[in-house]
Formats: sequence, C-alpha cells, structure tokens
Amino acid sequence: MIEHNVAEVMTIMTSSTEAHRLLEAALTAAKADDFALARHNMQAADVALTEANNAQTTLLTREARGQTVPMTLLLIHAQDHLMSTVTYRDAVSELVTLYQKINGLLAQKLSE
Repeated sequence: MIEHNVAEVMTIMTSSTEAHRLLEAALTAAKADDFALARHNMQAADVALTEANNAQTTLLTREARGQTVPMTLLLIHAQDHLMSTVTYRDAVSELVTLYQKINGLLAQKLSE
C-alpha cells in the first residue's frame, strides 16, 4: 500500500470499529430501558462514523484530483466495514426507538 493512504485506511477501520462497539452498547442500554445511555452511545458512534467518513472523503478527494489511490484488500475491507457499520447504525436507531415505544406502552398499560 502506498504509505500516504495508510493513515486514512486505518482511520476508517478503527473509527468504524469504535462506532460499531458503541452501537452495540446503545442497543444493550435500550434493552435495559436506559434510553439516555442508548442515545449517548449513538451520538458517540456518530462522532466515530464522522471520523471514518472524513478519512474516506480524503481518499475520494485525492482520487478526484487525479492522485492514485490503490485498491488494496485493506482499503476494500475498510470501506466494507464502514458501509456495514452505517447500515447497522440505521438499524440500531430504529430498534432503540422501538424499545422506547414498547417501554412507554408497557408503562401506560401498567398504570391503567
């Protein structure tokens, strides 16, 4: 791999991994009815995903300017990991919302 791409590729991978870990924590918190923690972890995951996306944008900008960005297995893996984490983020967001609605409905039912 060309040396100037290593930092961006590693940032994409590590930031995506951190975001995925935080999203798992958000889902666990929602299952435990701790919605404040779930939202906090989702916001932290968004920060990590922004870091990954910024690194990706750096590589895209290089290529758009005509600089060579070699397609290596590491880059492909990083891109795949970022894409799957973004998709996971969308799913976790929906699940947290559903857990919160279910919790509200159960609380309402119990108070009747």
